Amino acid sequence: MSLLAFPALYLVLASFALSPAVGASTPLVRTYEGDTFFDRWSYYGNYDNTTNGDAVFVNKSVADSSKLTYLSSANTAIIKVDNTSTVPYNEKRNTVKITSTDSYPVGSIWVLDVLRIPYGCSVWSAFWSYGKGATWPEQGEIDTIEGVNMGWANQMALHTEDGCAITASSSAYSGTVNSTSCYYEDNDNSGCAITDSSYSSYGEQFAANGGGVYVTQLAEEGVSIWFFERSSIPDAVSSANSSIDTSSLGTPSGFWSKDGCDVDKFFGDQSLVFDITLCGDWAGQSSILSTTGCSALTGTETCYSKYVLDSSNYANAYFEINSLKVYSNGSSSSSSSSSSNSTSGALSSVHSPGGSLAMSIMGYTTAAVLGLSTFFGLGLGMLV
Repeated sequence: MSLLAFPALYLVLASFALSPAVGASTPLVRTYEGDTFFDRWSYYGNYDNTTNGDAVFVNKSVADSSKLTYLSSANTAIIKVDNTSTVPYNEKRNTVKITSTDSYPVGSIWVLDVLRIPYGCSVWSAFWSYGKGATWPEQGEIDTIEGVNMGWANQMALHTEDGCAITASSSAYSGTVNSTSCYYEDNDNSGCAITDSSYSSYGEQFAANGGGVYVTQLAEEGVSIWFFERSSIPDAVSSANSSIDTSSLGTPSGFWSKDGCDVDKFFGDQSLVFDITLCGDWAGQSSILSTTGCSALTGTETCYSKYVLDSSNYANAYFEINSLKVYSNGSSSSSSSSSSNSTSGALSSVHSPGGSLAMSIMGYTTAAVLGLSTFFGLGLGMLV
């Protein structure tokens, strides 16, 4: 019997197909937390050769000895830019990029409880994922957290091969669409980006509010990203000790429906990444600096000469993480069981620029209208 004979029933079923919530319990498979947080990560061990940042992503031994990755006295994981060294002219500043040695398939959810996200003029920070072992952008890229400089709101995006786009109704997510095509060759590789509607989702306001939680769901029905401020974390997340059910989380900040992007076609097992680069293709542009809370470059100034050489610019350029939990209905795969100095991925994973010039300005201008007065009323963040 055809569903078309029952149009009301057809519409109900169709609405479920577009829903970002899968509505089933997904078991916990991995926890990155406390003194074992850094056990299952590979350190990039190379200069930033993917986004042209003025940064060296150090290996594990340098990160350990320089305290660029460490466990704080509060048992939180710190990932930071070197904010003490004087960098000689024409040399790059040390920072960190780490990639999980485990990767997670479609049917997985990762929940990041984070107190601070790096910010500051010239800072470009991100928590993202990409297809394990693939030549980028095969197997897709998901940007859960990405922002530059003193930006007021988080930008989320997908980057894929041709054929993936945002098509879901704007009622399916709360953020503002910057660009609809996920194809990496469109819109200066900005991806299909959505800027969070909350100006406390990134930067100084995020830190002042005690951070929050980001939930990323990679499901056959689509990709969903939720952001919850510290004071608004739902019980379904805070009590997800052995499993999680996202069906009660409400409207996500960003949602990319399978109708516009076939998840099984465009996404494979995802490796998780934290990185902080400096200047580069996005954060270092004069017009971007001037629209994200920093001074525009003048005369012969460059982002490098104005910011990178001065260590005091990086007092707030660090992640402080309570935990990262991964839930999955599939089997994770691993390339190693412990942290390493491996540079094998140095050329395989390309973290694409967060947005074209026009798209970035549009997204941050929207956020600025909402939060500019709050932004300038905040005090300075604490030093690490």
